[in-house]
Amino acid sequence: MPPKHVAFIEAVEAGPSVRNFVTTTKRTSLTSVFNECVELVASFRAMHLEYAGTYIHAQAQATPGNPSAVGTGGTPFMTYRRKHRDETKKQTV
Repeated sequence: MPPKHVAFIEAVEAGPSVRNFVTTTKRTSLTSVFNECVELVASFRAMHLEYAGTYIHAQAQATPGNPSAVGTGGTPFMTYRRKHRDETKKQTV
């Protein structure tokens, strides 16, 4: 991953939690908008998982010995993508 991307992710992780803010303020309108954003990210991740399954996973299955079942980060990408989708869905308030 490019160093600037790593720095951005680290800065976001070090910052305050939007979810905690939404939870502590207990404002219905804020909770609703937050949950809508989480659902949109979850939808994006579900679609990304579907595309990965259709195009990359299918290719790996069609060619014996093809390393396509492993993502660019060295992870088994279908498991990784599913995990992220499921973890995202759990973040609603």
